Amino acid sequence: MIRFIDNFKSKLEGIDFETLEQSKYTIYGLSEDLELIYVNPGWVNFAKENGVSDSYMNDKLIGSSIINAIDGEKIKNFYAENYINVLKTKKPWKHEYECSSIQEYRQFHQNTYPLKNGKGLIVTNTLTVNLPMNSQNRKAYDALNKRYVANSGYVTQCSNCRCTQRANEIDVWDWVPKWVENIPKNFSHSICPICFDYYWKK
Repeated sequence: MIRFIDNFKSKLEGIDFETLEQSKYTIYGLSEDLELIYVNPGWVNFAKENGVSDSYMNDKLIGSSIINAIDGEKIKNFYAENYINVLKTKKPWKHEYECSSIQEYRQFHQNTYPLKNGKGLIVTNTLTVNLPMNSQNRKAYDALNKRYVANSGYVTQCSNCRCTQRANEIDVWDWVPKWVENIPKNFSHSICPICFDYYWKK
């Protein structure tokens, strides 16, 4: 697969390419237009472990917009604003977020660095908390369509904590392990109020 654009290494003034390549954590590079111009092997491994298809990584990855890959309008706007601000101010930006699986509670620290030539960004994602999900005391709920499928026909999952919104109690979000492991086709993504307030609210 192609992991970076042809002239990517020449953009890395002050950053060693091998340091990016050898990191076990996920690192990606963005152009001034917020298109992916680089992903490291750690990114590829994480993507495969979390169900990203080989065909997507081979055909649609480099040159695609990172913003289009983010689910939920609030989160898209949040990242777009902050990435653009780093490009404008040339000041790094830090952010914490959750990205859990059915087995593991995972929290990450993201650093976004402006390239010194002003031609893009390097984004690193470091795992800071990794605990068994059963240590978090999240009550598990069954995947019941009558509880979670809204009148629109869609089920809404929080992009951050992966909890699912109840159709008739929209302020209630439940941990539904089956839908974390296998997301059905009628899913949409948003951000639950607690995650939004804790991670994204300014």
